[in-house]
Amino acid sequence: PNKDWSWRTMPFPASSSHQQRTAVLLLLAVTIATICVWLPNDEKIPWFRRLGNALINHRGIEGEGSVVQSQRRTARETRYVAFGTSITWGRGVENTETDTYPKLISRSADNLAARASGPGLPAMCLKSMVENVNPDGAYDVVFIEFYHRTLDPGDIDSFKIAVRRIRKRYPDAHLVFIRDWYIFGFIGFYNERGVWTRIEDWNERTGGEALHSDAFAEKVRVATKNGVKWEWYFKRDDRDVVLNEIAATVGGRIAAMEAPEKAKDFLPFRKFFDPDGHHLSPEGHKLLADRIGHLLEHLSIVDNPRVGPWDNVGDDMCVSWFLSGECPLEVHGDGVEMISWLAEKKSHPHYKYGLGFPNGGAIMFNNPFNKPMALYLDFMLEGPFPGIYPITEIIVETFGPNGSILSKPFYINPSVDRAVHFVQPAFIGTVPPGDIIVHVRPLEEGKKEAFRIAGINISEINDRFATPDVHIIQPQECALLRQEQAPAANLRLSGFADPKSIQIKENYNRSRVTVVKFVCDNVFNGPTDLNS
Repeated sequence: PNKDWSWRTMPFPASSSHQQRTAVLLLLAVTIATICVWLPNDEKIPWFRRLGNALINHRGIEGEGSVVQSQRRTARETRYVAFGTSITWGRGVENTETDTYPKLISRSADNLAARASGPGLPAMCLKSMVENVNPDGAYDVVFIEFYHRTLDPGDIDSFKIAVRRIRKRYPDAHLVFIRDWYIFGFIGFYNERGVWTRIEDWNERTGGEALHSDAFAEKVRVATKNGVKWEWYFKRDDRDVVLNEIAATVGGRIAAMEAPEKAKDFLPFRKFFDPDGHHLSPEGHKLLADRIGHLLEHLSIVDNPRVGPWDNVGDDMCVSWFLSGECPLEVHGDGVEMISWLAEKKSHPHYKYGLGFPNGGAIMFNNPFNKPMALYLDFMLEGPFPGIYPITEIIVETFGPNGSILSKPFYINPSVDRAVHFVQPAFIGTVPPGDIIVHVRPLEEGKKEAFRIAGINISEINDRFATPDVHIIQPQECALLRQEQAPAANLRLSGFADPKSIQIKENYNRSRVTVVKFVCDNVFNGPTDLNS
């Protein structure tokens, strides 16, 4: 008997011509549908079929591990990468490899977000970051999460540079900007004196109940009945304006996490946040992934996306020991040691690391590029004032045909007026090719911790961004300061180490005055050479 079961040779029943026509039409329909399913043109494949071979429908991301395998075959898997803060990194979830929103969208997504960091990281280190995971390849979708770093002028400056470099590297990718929110920091009220009071400060003063507890919810309800009017932080709109403007410059799209229309209705949303009231819980990452999925449904991707050359994007070399605790550079100094501190208490604790310089020291490395580069020092910034780290002097030593060359002293104030503790980049000059020595000398005594350095970065001069925490002090400023009638605003601004943006520096005048006072009283009146 004939065992060829292909439809082209299978005999039709002779009993009915109508049955023959019906069978032919049916097989023709099946053939057309099969061809459509296997179309190789990615431009014709809608996004809801392309999310890493995962199907996202209007009910959200479903199935095992919150991913439903699509029944539709695609020419290749969609490629994702994420840049962001500890929120995107996964602070608040048990498994960062499966439970963060980039991994919920696609298990193969490259999550390059970093704890205790900001947009300065990809602004300085984009090449160093992606070369570790995808050195020559393209990405179809780039997630960018720095919404909470859109108030500080220095952060805004580095944010713009970061997205400009990302767009140059991935000109055909969809850039998706994340607009999330959190309870502790975004919600508060005006007290009877008209002073803005954050909900976390109010909670701490009135018992400190856990965010997810019934006691906290009841306390909020009672306060509301007693006249407290919960409101969104008044600078929330400012953040939105900045994010919209930055996204527009690179043709980006914004994925907004669901939030209550009125701040007073936030209690049902507590489940989406970690107990710290800031980071997302696993449920929060699922919610954000769902919102992103709805956005991506309406987009298509380029079949063969371009990859911009590093000559155009810009070179960089970044060395960080903040997460690993391993510094490959040569380090010298009395008492210099790698310090670790617990960053997160859970079944798999996470630690952060920094080189502590209690008595000063030096870091030695090399600029391998055949051109001058901008040099940044990653240090630990903490607040509020007076802070736990000392004001520190930095001198950069380079080498030319006639020997070593010392830079002017740079002074870093590692304290700010708000409650933070994160890595902050400091621009400390332009360096030529070759060997470099960074000399570190802490100046303040009695601080709780030694000055900590978490990394060294060099990047293109044209991509330099403002770092207001670094200062160069002019001797004539001391004379101005000693005049009691001279207000702080009259201090010279020309002495800032980074003259890129004087307006940005004016916003940091309090820190500036603190550093000038200290240096004038403790450095200019005594020895300042490296051996002192």
